[in-house]
Amino acid sequence: MKKLLGIVVLGLLLNSNTFADMTYSTSKDEFKGITYHYIMTDLVNPNKPLSFPYDDTQSSLVVGCVENDYYYAYVYFTSANLTGGKINDGYELFTLEVKAGGSFRNIFATQDFGSKTLHFNMTSSDKKEITSLMRSYDEILIQFNHYQDGKRFYKYDTKGFTELFDQYCKNTK
Repeated sequence: MKKLLGIVVLGLLLNSNTFADMTYSTSKDEFKGITYHYIMTDLVNPNKPLSFPYDDTQSSLVVGCVENDYYYAYVYFTSANLTGGKINDGYELFTLEVKAGGSFRNIFATQDFGSKTLHFNMTSSDKKEITSLMRSYDEILIQFNHYQDGKRFYKYDTKGFTELFDQYCKNTK
């Protein structure tokens, strides 16, 4: 009986933690009647502390979608203080080094001046590549170059992403 009870409790724990590392939220634009879905990692700190006043800088990897239409991916910072991008008209283009499954890739993201988010380009392969990595690996590391502090990486736990994406964003482009 104790074994059976132990197995049942273990099964419940495993089922309740299926999406443990990814969170899901939704918002509705009542004016347009559109529902937005957000799948995100928990906020994480860089691998080394930052020296500038925003020493509590944290980051989250987010995929948002409008059901049955399109999806987008971005990195959110509680306070972004990045450098090393190529300056364009109103935004900065960053080449991010991403590590997943032991291999490295370069993926492009843009940051509007003054924004706390870096968007993976919706019309290129960058959005598809980051979401493909999130589907394939339970953990992704992305390196950013912080002003005055140099390169720091953030470790994003993406366990459960595939299930959440397939449930809320399955028919998106």
